Amino acid sequence: MDNDTDLRFALQIAGAELAETPPPSDSPLGMLRLFAAANPGVTLTRGHVRQALAGTLGLRSDRP
Repeated sequence: MDNDTDLRFALQIAGAELAETPPPSDSPLGMLRLFAAANPGVTLTRGHVRQALAGTLGLRSDRP
């Protein structure tokens, strides 16, 4: 078994699956990915994750 197969099996046991495509841009993970791409110098924090889960994460950082 190669690593990809092992990972897929482990995820299946956990009730998840490995996505073949990027997450939708309106999903929390999609919003975090867009934010990170628009703000390459910003380190993502728990606050960013909370905002993404709440649907309030904008694309621009509040840092100068």
